[in-house]
Amino acid sequence: MQEFNYYAPTQVVFGAHAESQIGKLVKKYGGTKVLVHYGGKSAEKSGLLDVVCQSLEEEGIGSDYRC
Repeated sequence: MQEFNYYAPTQVVFGAHAESQIGKLVKKYGGTKVLVHYGGKSAEKSGLLDVVCQSLEEEGIGSDYRC
């Protein structure tokens, strides 16, 4: 077996309105475009998708979902 190193740092953000921070966090780590992937319709019905899209748009982050 070939030896290798796998490095995958992860930041997990919890708390009230944590989803509204997504744009700032993507920008902080140099992201310029994201793929928004979700199942079912609950993300749309609950308004979560709108909050995420607004946060991304405010930071000038493009997405592969039509926000």
